Amino acid sequence: MRIFAVFFHPTAHFTAVGGAEKRFIRVSKIWGINRVSITVVDPDPTLMSTNCPGCNVTAMPGPLPFMGKGLFSIYLEWFFWIVKAFFLCPTLVKRGDCNVILAPNNTLPNLAIAYWLHLASGLPLSVIVHHMDFPNVDIEANFASAYRVYRKAHFSVFVAFAKALTFLLILALVKRSDICISVSNYTASFLLKNGVSSQKILVSGNGVDFEMIDRFEAPRKLYDGIFVGRIARDKGVFDLVKIWGQIVSARPESRLMIVGSGPDSLKLRQLTEESDVSSKIILRGSCEDSELYTLMKASRTFLFPSMFEGWGLAVGEALACGLPVVCYDIPALREIFGECKSTSFVPIGDIQRFAETTEKILEKGDLGALERISREYAKRFNWEKVASDDLQTIRTLVHRHTRLKG
Repeated sequence: MRIFAVFFHPTAHFTAVGGAEKRFIRVSKIWGINRVSITVVDPDPTLMSTNCPGCNVTAMPGPLPFMGKGLFSIYLEWFFWIVKAFFLCPTLVKRGDCNVILAPNNTLPNLAIAYWLHLASGLPLSVIVHHMDFPNVDIEANFASAYRVYRKAHFSVFVAFAKALTFLLILALVKRSDICISVSNYTASFLLKNGVSSQKILVSGNGVDFEMIDRFEAPRKLYDGIFVGRIARDKGVFDLVKIWGQIVSARPESRLMIVGSGPDSLKLRQLTEESDVSSKIILRGSCEDSELYTLMKASRTFLFPSMFEGWGLAVGEALACGLPVVCYDIPALREIFGECKSTSFVPIGDIQRFAETTEKILEKGDLGALERISREYAKRFNWEKVASDDLQTIRTLVHRHTRLKG
């Protein structure tokens, strides 16, 4: 089988590699071992070629350099990359004699080009759907409700307007795909509630790379808390500063490590410097996995006040590192990690309760029992099974398409 994947992701100066990118890289590597041919269009080919040497990676950088770090620059990069890929990708699909089009992430650049290639080539379209930015499956997805969701997440009027329009376009394209591989039951339920046929939806999940994580150790605990993820307001990074302010008032020597990059990096730095706890918060930026997992193991707790998640790969990796987790109580995280006794859930926006919950964990002193619980729970997340399930779904789609065409 020959897969053509549209793998657009923001360049490194915008944001670090996210969960969707990690998932595709890990799954593609396993597929390659199983002799599946994968042609990947990638704006930054080093990401795939380094981790998946068996893939046929075609570099397609954006036509214009956008060095800004804000959302406006990100959207401009999206737009111009879509225009470029619109003209160049059809030839690549034809040359590769592919059987299926894959969008490994449901962001607009991936979906728009994948759907265009689906129309131009007549090949079936498979989409990996991570999350749809809605905190409740019972909320009807329309422009007004999407706009309210983004405003509640502290986006400006203009950005909330743009994100609501983008959200509706993404949902429309997802509906037109042949198969939607969802990473969680919550995301699957949302798709079903909003017009995607149940026959198109399959739930796969995510995995955790224990072999990689166990290569790195930390000699001692240096930080009381750590956050890892994209630096964006919907990840709750601004809440982190307030949360840590309350924790430091009760535990003056407590230190927080924040790892990641993203569109709100400058704003977060400004808020941190203006706070009373600037000396207790370290902004690391993005880093290689070797340093990332070492930093996580050098921490006592994992703080994750994210407002939108489809699965929560950062939480899974934190558990594999042996950390207890405190996070906002959102459906996908509750679904995936709700049975984990070392994971604590706090209502969205409840800064005081988040701080108090974290303080109680830190006050226990001996975190050995929680470490064992965390690691044992994370062992249920297996990349081999995820890759196998995804591949079986895509193969079934290709066989069905070939049968109908014949």
